[in-house]
Amino acid sequence: MTPRNEAHRLLASGREADVYLRPDGLLLKRSRTGRDLEHEARLLRHLGSRGVPVPRVHDVAGRDLVMEYVPGPRMSQELDAKPWRAGALGRELAGLHRRLDHVDAPDFLAGDGRLLHLDLHPGNIVLGPAGPVVVDWASAQRGDRRVDVALSWLAIAVAPLRPFKRLARSRLVRGFLSGVDREVRAAMPAAAEIRLARHSRDPVEVSAVRRLVERCSD
Repeated sequence: MTPRNEAHRLLASGREADVYLRPDGLLLKRSRTGRDLEHEARLLRHLGSRGVPVPRVHDVAGRDLVMEYVPGPRMSQELDAKPWRAGALGRELAGLHRRLDHVDAPDFLAGDGRLLHLDLHPGNIVLGPAGPVVVDWASAQRGDRRVDVALSWLAIAVAPLRPFKRLARSRLVRGFLSGVDREVRAAMPAAAEIRLARHSRDPVEVSAVRRLVERCSD
């Protein structure tokens, strides 16, 4: 793997890593914190062997992970470009959770229980030619599947938006909730605790999280 970023085109920058498109058409994920990506590569291989739609791993060395590049917009980009598809996209997100309900979590993941992505939101779903592909498994653990679903609900329901986008979000949330078990409400306090502990949140978002938790407890 070449260490020269000049040959790569930056596609995205997250909180801990940058993602580049290499000249050979493969995707390079590089940790900025020095985190070893061998664990994430091992998980992707495990999931891919069990039919979970994830990018195929080509190589990994320390903080560099080389994967298949899946062409297509992120679900969040599709929502921005085609807000009339919000309900269908919400149902598609719910469908991905239902698929994860039936996947065994590998023993090398931390925690106890079922497979959790813990960051499954429209920004981490690529709408590829063969269907949606789930990316960024850095937070994955084992635990209560309802918490994973509740975190997705929070992610799409509470982020600050411009007023004209709120109708699309409402349809996205309704579509999502139509495809998940109502028992997810019981997991909302645990999901809220995880979301608020991750990093600093805008006071408006914190208030929105707390209101949603209260509504789920009614």
